[in-house]
Amino acid sequence: MTPKVLIVGAGPVGLCLACELARYNVPFRLIEKRPEPSKNSKALGVHARSLEMLEDMGIVERFIERGLKVHRINFYAEGKQLTHVNLSEVDSPFNFTLDIPQSQTEGLFIERLKELGHEVERYVELQSLELYEDGVEVELLKKGGVIEKKAYPYVVGCDGAHSVVRHQLGLDFKGEAYEENFVLADVHIDWGLAPDEMHMFFHGDGFVILFPMKEKRYRVVATDRSKTEPELDEAYFQRLLDDRTKHQSHVSEGVWFSNFKIHHRIVENYRHGRVFLAGDAAHIHSPAGGQGMNTGMQDAYNLAWKLALKLQDKCDLLDSYSPERLPVGNDVVELTDRMTKVATLQNPVGAAIRNRLMPIVASLGVVQHKMVDSIEEVNVHYRETKWVDEFMGEINTSSRAPFSHGPQPGDRAPDAIVTHSVSGKPMRLYDIFNGPHYTLLLFTHSDAKEEQMVRLKAAAQSAEDTLGDWVNCAYISGRKPPKLLNERSVYLDARSTAHKNYGVSASQALYLIRPDGYIGFRSMPINLEALEVYWKKLGLR
Repeated sequence: MTPKVLIVGAGPVGLCLACELARYNVPFRLIEKRPEPSKNSKALGVHARSLEMLEDMGIVERFIERGLKVHRINFYAEGKQLTHVNLSEVDSPFNFTLDIPQSQTEGLFIERLKELGHEVERYVELQSLELYEDGVEVELLKKGGVIEKKAYPYVVGCDGAHSVVRHQLGLDFKGEAYEENFVLADVHIDWGLAPDEMHMFFHGDGFVILFPMKEKRYRVVATDRSKTEPELDEAYFQRLLDDRTKHQSHVSEGVWFSNFKIHHRIVENYRHGRVFLAGDAAHIHSPAGGQGMNTGMQDAYNLAWKLALKLQDKCDLLDSYSPERLPVGNDVVELTDRMTKVATLQNPVGAAIRNRLMPIVASLGVVQHKMVDSIEEVNVHYRETKWVDEFMGEINTSSRAPFSHGPQPGDRAPDAIVTHSVSGKPMRLYDIFNGPHYTLLLFTHSDAKEEQMVRLKAAAQSAEDTLGDWVNCAYISGRKPPKLLNERSVYLDARSTAHKNYGVSASQALYLIRPDGYIGFRSMPINLEALEVYWKKLGLR
């Protein structure tokens, strides 16, 4: 099949996008100038929201098998623990950060891509591109100096911080570099601290943070304020840990050493005509919090299904990509900037205030929860965009309150355990959501009246007529299935967990879950006219 999308760059972001397009049966071409995948660990942490994404893609268990679950981040000053952040409190089935080297992340995506019948085309470098109303013409340099000119309906730049796609578009990459120099190493460390927790040490000479990997290996990242470029080896990092952690340790078996500067920069728009930017091509920032790769993969996850809808002539939601993802990128840049500035405080008074306030602030439950949700990226939402909507009709006050405080249009859809009415098998709502499709959740109760069932089934029919194979309908009932329903699509909510998680206390309600797991539309009570208006808003009618 003729490729409809050219993906430039086969790092984690480009590979994620390729795997998703393959899942949606969108023909694409994935090019990479590097002759082989990265052998360095580079980005490490895969957060809860990204693990939910990988579960939807059907490959999360492969990642978990290769990685190390990290449940805590510990903070120290002058060797003494100040406080900790408990990642286990995140509201997700994956209540941890998974540390796995980027080289293995790329390898697992490549493995999945081959299973789906695709591969990376290497030794191919983008030289130039020209935008036209009906496509993008590119010039590619191939192995042996061969030049290829070709046109594609869409191009996605996943080619990193020095993106050729971004440069060809002539876009400003606004931001600046941090003053500090940074060093890193991947080494083996023997010491008495927990080998499956992150450890961050503040010190007058700068900070050092240790990201654990399997078999007592660590990624060590630290500031270096020396005026000359240091010689990086095991001895250098041994001295650094001795000075800044005040914990007895033994550093050995270094496999990667590097020094670098970090920047915080972002473009003003992720879309330019038929060209899109994702990942580091669109936004770069401090490695604090390990947000970069995760944000980039979720850019790809957001874009893939929208490209599929457009190329399969369903509707055009491509204009929603930048308005949804740009605010997320801005938030990540700002968050990591604040974290970096707090960590690199050089003023002794400011550092003392930080060390005194951090335990107090982190002990507050609300603050701890917000910190964890931000790090794990489960707090990302698209509430302010025009592509999400709701209907709330005339219902009594007691029913309205839970719905008003339930998940909003644009929020990440919550999970819950339900039971399949035929097999009796317990299932998660996320199991029902998984797959390249919308999910229409239709909440009802066991004693629903006939006219209510007519309205319920009419909503399902509207979704099926509109979206066809792009939608699955699931009825969420009480302890037993209501009459007049096909029991194969009925799930029992005997403990009302799903109803509570979605704020449904009235007789009936519906939630439309997008392919990326976010709520597109909700209605209580079910209003067919409002649903039809929403289809028109998406361009589906």
